[in-house]
Amino acid sequence: EVGSILRIVEFPPDSMWKGADAAKAFESIGAGHAPDKTSDDPMRHKTSTIDYIIVLKGEIFAILDTGETLLKTGDILVQRGTVHSWSVRTKVPCLVAAILIGAEPHP
Repeated sequence: EVGSILRIVEFPPDSMWKGADAAKAFESIGAGHAPDKTSDDPMRHKTSTIDYIIVLKGEIFAILDTGETLLKTGDILVQRGTVHSWSVRTKVPCLVAAILIGAEPHP
């Protein structure tokens, strides 16, 4: 069970991490259960939380089941238990604050 978690995460450009061990990355933040093992995107995952993602610096694409959305500095994404991934398509890392609040999984 998750009460609430605040993470500050720096996502490197895609070109810097493609091919990295995604499972190890998830384990390092206590989220080894989250990856979507049926996806060909190793970073695709689902959380059992309501997530508030705040872009502090840079830009990042939120990749969802229904498409993708470009988020820029100052943008906020609210999601509830969605399967998602992230993509930084510039040459500059993106810094985000992620506030995760425990919730019942979305059906």
